[in-house]
Amino acid sequence: MPDRSAGFGTRRRFGQNFLVNEGAIDRLLAAFAPRPDDLVLEVGPGRGALTLRLAGRVAALAVVEIDRGLAALLRDSLAVEVSQGRLLVIEGDILEVDLGALLAAMGAADGRPARVIANLPYNIATGVILRLLRERRLLADLLVMVQREVAARILSPPARRTYGGLSVLCQAFARAESVLRLGPGSFRPRPKVDSEAIRLTLRDPGGTAGRAPQALSDLLRVAFEQRRKTLLNNLTRLPGPGGRLGASGAAALIRRAGLDPGSRPEAVPVEGFLALLDAWRPAESI
Repeated sequence: MPDRSAGFGTRRRFGQNFLVNEGAIDRLLAAFAPRPDDLVLEVGPGRGALTLRLAGRVAALAVVEIDRGLAALLRDSLAVEVSQGRLLVIEGDILEVDLGALLAAMGAADGRPARVIANLPYNIATGVILRLLRERRLLADLLVMVQREVAARILSPPARRTYGGLSVLCQAFARAESVLRLGPGSFRPRPKVDSEAIRLTLRDPGGTAGRAPQALSDLLRVAFEQRRKTLLNNLTRLPGPGGRLGASGAAALIRRAGLDPGSRPEAVPVEGFLALLDAWRPAESI
């Protein structure tokens, strides 16, 4: 198929860096391993480097593209798949799209979870990942291309400078692994940083029953707000029954979770933060 996107410009406000390395595209798709019965959601398809390879290989494919011109380009390039109902092109912001309604439109009447593949703009990558984690009951796994720095944070173990709220959230609700690293030359325009594809295999909701990603996110935002301070100092600002917890309330909460109030947040493992969440917000809806 001829490249009808040649010369199609980027829009700086969308942070677009299009994947153009054919070998990297092959390796990404091999790692994703699309199956004929898959429901696939592609976020930020851009010029369609992945879309063109996925269309027709899976049961249903939906792409969410915020750029109106690129959405029109995809509808034109894949007109046959669109007309046959095998491809949905959604022009919109993935942070605002109703994923439940989108999956229903893809034919997920049997409750099958969708799979996600995405080359995420660096300026919204973290927000998109957190949004998808909140929708984990609808999704099976994510293969996302992000800035190398973001990948390092997702994969980081405790006691590293890179360990923080994003590390805990991703590792609490998914199994995270690196798939592929790419340099700036694999994209147009060339970014100033390296990129990395990360696979997040979402855990069975039964394994995190009673734990809500949003509640954990709220806890982590306070816990890591001042990294040089202890858990006790930071969690005094955590909301409690009558306002902020304060020193005595925070100390009691930390001890109920079986942790040392003098620990710094980067020293606390994922399991420790889940214990804190259970002590702070028991029986939250997932």
